[in-house]
Amino acid sequence: MKRFVRTCVAPAIAVCLSLMVLASASAADALISPPSPLDGRMKKLLADGNASAGIVTAAKKVTFFCDVCHGANGSSVKTDVPNLAGQNPSYLLKQIDKFARGQRQEKFMEGLMKLLTEEDRINVAIFYANNVVKPAGSDTSLPGKALYIARCVMCHQATGHGSETTPRLAGQQIEYLRKSITRYRDRTGERIFEPMSASTAGLNNAEITALVTYLSSLK
Repeated sequence: MKRFVRTCVAPAIAVCLSLMVLASASAADALISPPSPLDGRMKKLLADGNASAGIVTAAKKVTFFCDVCHGANGSSVKTDVPNLAGQNPSYLLKQIDKFARGQRQEKFMEGLMKLLTEEDRINVAIFYANNVVKPAGSDTSLPGKALYIARCVMCHQATGHGSETTPRLAGQQIEYLRKSITRYRDRTGERIFEPMSASTAGLNNAEITALVTYLSSLK
């Protein structure tokens, strides 16, 4: 009986502690990590329905070099490269800014994003956000769903579509998700965000596989 209690209660306590950290850290992140300075300009364009055709044309003039990895419309052609299609435009614009400023580290991406003008960044974010993502998987297994509800749904929403400050995970590439979650869990330094390290702490590799398989299958 004691063994059963330890087995059931300990993980529950760990999840509760993770959620407490998530709540406080998310509030702090809202203060220290504001939206992109370009976010207001982008939202004005989004509100102007007549601007959409021009945005697509302008975006395609610079996204051709993204197609090789991220796919022509943002559904990636590589399992370890993220889908950009369907991502929240505010979140996507912020990540482009981070790469351009060296605040998110990946040498290849940093170099490419620095080449984009402010208008390019806005157009690219809107273009990819307005495309429909093709789910990378097809297995919405119960083990993965249970893990998602316990550890991720608070921030990434029940649908996995995220928000302006939280990325869409639904339909995302399996190996990209696996690599990202493992890095947060192991605190390797490539991705540093304490709420994610807290929520992924204690996951074993089999659980990560179940989680990413479920997420990749969501629409």
